[in-house]
Amino acid sequence: CSQFSRGVYAIFGFYDQMSMNTLTSFCGALHTSFITPSFPTDADVQFVIQMRPALKGTILSLLTHYKWEKFVYLYDTERGFSILQAIMEAAVQNNWQVTARSVGSIKDVQEFRRIIEEMDRRQEKRYLIDCEVDRINTILEQVVILGKHSRGYHYMLANLGFTDIVLERVMHGGANITGFQIVNNENPMVQQFLQRWVRLDEREFPEAKNSPLKYTSALTHDAVLVIAEAFRYLRRQRVDVSRRGSAGDCLANPAVPWSQGIDIERALKMVQVQGMTGNIQFDTYGRRTNYTIDVYEIKAAGSRKAGYWNEYERFVPALDQLPSNDTSSVENRTIVVTTILESPYVMYKKNHEQLEGNERYEGYCVDLASEIAKHVGIKYKLSIVGDGKYGARDPETKIWNGMVGELVYG
Repeated sequence: CSQFSRGVYAIFGFYDQMSMNTLTSFCGALHTSFITPSFPTDADVQFVIQMRPALKGTILSLLTHYKWEKFVYLYDTERGFSILQAIMEAAVQNNWQVTARSVGSIKDVQEFRRIIEEMDRRQEKRYLIDCEVDRINTILEQVVILGKHSRGYHYMLANLGFTDIVLERVMHGGANITGFQIVNNENPMVQQFLQRWVRLDEREFPEAKNSPLKYTSALTHDAVLVIAEAFRYLRRQRVDVSRRGSAGDCLANPAVPWSQGIDIERALKMVQVQGMTGNIQFDTYGRRTNYTIDVYEIKAAGSRKAGYWNEYERFVPALDQLPSNDTSSVENRTIVVTTILESPYVMYKKNHEQLEGNERYEGYCVDLASEIAKHVGIKYKLSIVGDGKYGARDPETKIWNGMVGELVYG
């Protein structure tokens, strides 16, 4: 009410799960638009412009792509229940085994450790972590301390700031990590902003030198861009949005809305502009639409863009090739060929104990691998599966063993 009485045209700010309903209710009653980078809501509310794209569809697409049927879902209730509800509905439809734990109120890091240890006793290897960046970093620290970042583990981080997360220690363990990014650093607008950012006077802006651009900051930048574009449109249309006349009354019973508030809301929703978070466009309820989310993976070979997601194509995998400037291209790498001992295909030579590497083996598949390597021009290493199995999925843990397990988990 104090902001409304000052004659503001729109309000920029954040909400949490506790304040969301109150804020949206006030804005609807007073016809004052609220522009926010906070987590998106599924509710059909008016006068709320949601700068943060929904991640729900992207996550469901990736769960299907990776064929996750058994996993742990760690979520923060402060970000709402939209993704939790979608996952539970999908779990019922697809017969997934999902262990969901709310971690939003945890203050003691030891509690994160206890949860991870409990899940490990259940042989859980896949985690979907739906939290803000700081909490994700705290959880991953405990993952590293407990040594649960080795090969066979897979962590999907449900956050739009993949590059904001501290991943160095986790990736060195060999675990697979999947994340999402809304800010494309190759975007010229992003590059120009970063150039201006580092040139700021650090005496006046001390954070400019030491803090990288976070995705929430990019959303804030784009929110200002949207507001400016909306008011430019109103000026071109010669719409009078001055607070003269019916300025509204917050304290009346019932509250009297501002007569020009609808014009501003309509102009905000009509904005279509390119920002630091890509294409910015809204549906009739102020939710982002026609946006693209980049999907990244970290595996043993390093970090790479795994593809992208949008509302129309869903998840589109990238061509399975390494960047041209990556020194670990096929010519410079040793390909691991997983196999199993079985006569006459792969056998130990009689004197294999005196030999090393591929020279220890003989058989039809051994000769075939050698000829293929010569023809293609690659280096390779034969690796015998430790458990001596072709591969089967455990009905309880849903985890593959044998050669299939080597292929699935890397």
